[in-house]
Amino acid sequence: MKRVLILMAGLALGLAACGSDDGGSATTAEGGGAEERVELVDFAFSPDTLTVPVGTTVTWENSDSVSHTATSDDDVWDSDTLASGSEFSFTLDEAGTFSYFCKIHPSMTGSIVVEG
Repeated sequence: MKRVLILMAGLALGLAACGSDDGGSATTAEGGGAEERVELVDFAFSPDTLTVPVGTTVTWENSDSVSHTATSDDDVWDSDTLASGSEFSFTLDEAGTFSYFCKIHPSMTGSIVVEG
């Protein structure tokens, strides 16, 4: 009985690590959550809208030739200035829709929908 429970727990963990609601673009992070990336390029966030499950770590990577920020509208996170080639990560632990922008270039906007 004990071996069956251990086997079932291992199988459940393996399936959870392989599963993804978004077609497989999320990967499992060491802490158990998913990871997603947003690229800052050509004065835009790409993708500009991202839908993720609660617990996802989002990394913004500045691939542009100038500095940018990734700053939430409601002060949940602020990357500070990201020079070209820099990145910033933040884990979204609450469900909701979070809009964000670049403090340096306010016309750069994006949003993350966190589903519980």
